[in-house]
Amino acid sequence: METLVPDRAALDRVLEEYLTRARSSGWSPYDLVDKPELVALARPDRISPEQLSAVRTVLYVEDHLPGYLSEHLRLFTDTSLPDERQFINRTILRFSFNWAAEEDRHSHVLEMYLVNTGLMSREQLDADLMRERNKAFRFPYSEPVDTFIYLALQEHATLLYYQALSSAVEDPVLRNILKKMASDEARHRTFFFELITRGCSSDLDLLAERVARAIDKFDMPIQRSLDNYRRQVVTLMRAAPRYRQADVFDQMNNLLNRARRKHQESIAALVVPSESPLVHL
Repeated sequence: METLVPDRAALDRVLEEYLTRARSSGWSPYDLVDKPELVALARPDRISPEQLSAVRTVLYVEDHLPGYLSEHLRLFTDTSLPDERQFINRTILRFSFNWAAEEDRHSHVLEMYLVNTGLMSREQLDADLMRERNKAFRFPYSEPVDTFIYLALQEHATLLYYQALSSAVEDPVLRNILKKMASDEARHRTFFFELITRGCSSDLDLLAERVARAIDKFDMPIQRSLDNYRRQVVTLMRAAPRYRQADVFDQMNNLLNRARRKHQESIAALVVPSESPLVHL
């Protein structure tokens, strides 16, 4: 299969744009849930059992950071590649390290929220996190462009879910946390989307084929390791009724069509699979 490699100059520009946005959007978990006056604003009694379960599931996914980062290191540290590819990979890792810090921030703030509001004990949460963290994680792709497409879809789905969940919860502290997390995910999604449409635009028809295949086969490795994942999916959907799986693919197609108009090239029509998991985080 033909390899699509990001254009180095385009990658540099996309990275600069991401880092510029990230610098102006910094926040700390301690500013949200570690001050007595902020914790006093929390209304954990307004969190439904389904919403509590959803927050716990989201935390387990976000806390899989050791696996996520080790996969980036595995994929983008191959010293046998030509020099140009190694320079490209090093630039991608500059994003990866910043991305990992933001994902870890999500895990940290949710962990603090659950414990500081008394929704979970430290002992129970530690046991749950250790159980999930010890499970294997691996990206389903090895080619760079396939990995970027996969991550663009993943980050887009997560963004939409956090937006839907934040609109459903009545606790103002949790709602604020979810909005901050959604803002981070929007930047991550934009980075990967811009990378594939601007950095890998040398053959847009080939790119469209790769996107279509990724959509058709899209799932998350974490869903093969989370206990009772299907049951958790039902709970996730009940906790955020505004979330629609189809929106993930519809909006991705809209973004790709904008790229087609911008580049004045044609991108082949993408086919949304008739069957797909209900939700991906």
